[in-house]
Amino acid sequence: MRSRIDAAIDRALDARQREATEEVDRILSAALGVIEKTGPAPPKVSDIVAAAGTSNAAFYRYFTGKDELLLAVMERGVNITAAYLEREMAASDDPVAKIRTWIIGALGQVGEPRRTARSRAVLSQFSSVPDGQITAPMRDLLVRPLGDLGCPDPARDADALFTTVSGVLRRHAAAETQPGRDEIDHVVSFCLAAIDTDGTQR
Repeated sequence: MRSRIDAAIDRALDARQREATEEVDRILSAALGVIEKTGPAPPKVSDIVAAAGTSNAAFYRYFTGKDELLLAVMERGVNITAAYLEREMAASDDPVAKIRTWIIGALGQVGEPRRTARSRAVLSQFSSVPDGQITAPMRDLLVRPLGDLGCPDPARDADALFTTVSGVLRRHAAAETQPGRDEIDHVVSFCLAAIDTDGTQR
């Protein structure tokens, strides 16, 4: 049986965790706003702290520095997109339909000007493509449907498909354009053509 002391400690810890979560979220949102205004120039920690309404001490309590913060900003964006794609893919049990939905949904991320501008601003802060672990939540959504199709190495196939679609996304983000329906249909057909629905590789 839990004591009243344990319950009191748990309540205090829960409150602190909520406060920390809210403060980190404010810092991440502020960082994104500052990056949009200053990019491609690197944002200043002082500007981020001011926009978040917090302090340097609070900033460094959560992040070791600006580089880690920028990775966290990108990670949050990827997680939001992955959650959206996962919900859309759940509407069908057909693995081919799931893959098609993933491709269309991923390419649709450059169809909204504000989202595209934010992505471009964040990517401008990196001299090279960030660690693949950050984009794993999106890429990993493809592993199961590819496995259901009988692919012998669904993880590698998911990586190849993700790389193909990411290339289209980066091209449009850099050019400040968005893919039309014909291009989206072509990318979908191209990716699906690489895999036979009976599970054998072409």
